Amino acid sequence: MFYALYFEIHHLVASAALGFARVAPIFFFLPFLNSGVLSGAPRNAIIILVALGVWPHALNEAPPFLSVAMIPLVLQEAAVGVMLGCLLSWPFWVMHALGCIIDNQRGATLSSSIDPANGIDTSEMANFLNMFAAVVYLQNGGLVTMVDVLNKSYQLCDPMNECTPSLPPLLTFINQVAQNALVLASPVVLVLLLSEVFLGLLSRFAPQMNAFAISLTVKSGIAVLIMLLYFSPVLPDNVLRLSFQATGLSSWFYERGAMHVLE
Repeated sequence: MFYALYFEIHHLVASAALGFARVAPIFFFLPFLNSGVLSGAPRNAIIILVALGVWPHALNEAPPFLSVAMIPLVLQEAAVGVMLGCLLSWPFWVMHALGCIIDNQRGATLSSSIDPANGIDTSEMANFLNMFAAVVYLQNGGLVTMVDVLNKSYQLCDPMNECTPSLPPLLTFINQVAQNALVLASPVVLVLLLSEVFLGLLSRFAPQMNAFAISLTVKSGIAVLIMLLYFSPVLPDNVLRLSFQATGLSSWFYERGAMHVLE
């Protein structure tokens, strides 16, 4: 009996490892579940509990943990997990890029442009908008959406069988993130560019004025003013619009044994 229990534990550990490989990247990428919020052993325990909660098979059906068959399964699950983490992190990356663009235009990240090695790595506006997107996401059932996406991913990509992510949407992912960030930042950036033109003309008629030193203060004030007008009616709706839903997951996987995309 004890020998049977020993081998049974190996199957349970294998199921937990496969589930961890798919769920862990989501926890690493999402700003409200990463190491800044959960760290160490508690996060690993929560990941395993979530993974076992959505595991689609009996816990003893996985191959033995130390078998060769586990290697391709773990790699496949890790690849699927990274893809799911990117899809669920979409609105947060867009908001983070939006904050970086605005801070770069108003001169708040000037040190990173002059001295990239010792300058700041990220801007305060980017961190603020990232946390703001997390609040909006969680308030509107973001954790339920995350679990729905995990369940749907197990329906489309069984961990015991071969499945392949669809490359065309993956190749355009970064392009869509940058495109959405630029569209959202365009009103603020346009006003800041107009203010720079005005300051340039002003310095032309008043050469003794240091236009560069004044521009940092003026552009910061203008950016905050535009954000006050732009923030509430636009950004929350866009966070929800960019949030990935389980219904759109089928286009991100190839059907097993076929070269066409699941519909």
